[in-house]
Amino acid sequence: MSHPKQSAAHERRWETSVPDHYAALTTHMLNFGGNLLACHFGLWGPNTTNDREALLRANQTLVQGCDLSPGRRVLDAGSGVGGTAITLAETHGIHVTGLTNCEPHVAVAAEHAERRGVGHLVEFLHGDFMDLQFPNAHFDAVLNHETFCYAPDKRTYLQGIFRVLKPGGRWQCLEGLLGDKPLSETQEEAHVITQRGWRMPPLEPCRDVLATLKEVGFERITDQDLSAEVAPATEKIRKRWLLFTFVTTPTGGQNRASQEFMEATMNYDQGLQEGVFTYRFISGTRPC
Repeated sequence: MSHPKQSAAHERRWETSVPDHYAALTTHMLNFGGNLLACHFGLWGPNTTNDREALLRANQTLVQGCDLSPGRRVLDAGSGVGGTAITLAETHGIHVTGLTNCEPHVAVAAEHAERRGVGHLVEFLHGDFMDLQFPNAHFDAVLNHETFCYAPDKRTYLQGIFRVLKPGGRWQCLEGLLGDKPLSETQEEAHVITQRGWRMPPLEPCRDVLATLKEVGFERITDQDLSAEVAPATEKIRKRWLLFTFVTTPTGGQNRASQEFMEATMNYDQGLQEGVFTYRFISGTRPC
């Protein structure tokens, strides 16, 4: 998961800011997905046999329907340690710009891109995706891989994306959202724990995201419920963390950040099982 800047008012709710929290999670993020550098959930299909395949399937799903022929320009908004951007450059030969508000991750991601032989295709920038410093109509696609949730104002964010997309360009995300069921008091508490551990605003109802896309001017809006495909990944993470905490007790800065992050994941998994959280693939196209 990656980490665009939230409003100062929201950040004051937590003991550490979003960038500092994810800087403390750097080692965790580098280890989470192995050499894929994929700090996101995998998607399990009928032929998926292991975590790596699930993570690669998530990357493939994120860009489904996009024309990613060489020469295309893509923005990975909230790029973290670079896993999604690097994999897309390797797979499609496209130019990818990764944007993160966690400044230490810029050098980490760039180093891994060079090691993987795609340093000439990928650039990583430090910045706020609520204030995109790119020309109008600059990108063929903008992607949010479990990072759209960090936008404090979804309408303002999507307006910025609309501006930097070329006519016919696509915005696509894989994201955890709220479903249609009302949350009980216990489920709302789990929602708050998820917000704290991921350092994000409250999750957005899926129906509100779709409505906002239409209001901003996107067309060909699609919504695919992938809750059943992500559930094996969240469940496996929860079970591994329970085993880990059974044999050791995390303490201190980095370990505390990891503990909060994993507690958030466990509570998201619980909400997913109970049907109050959902996991979606959503896309919209800027009209030509």
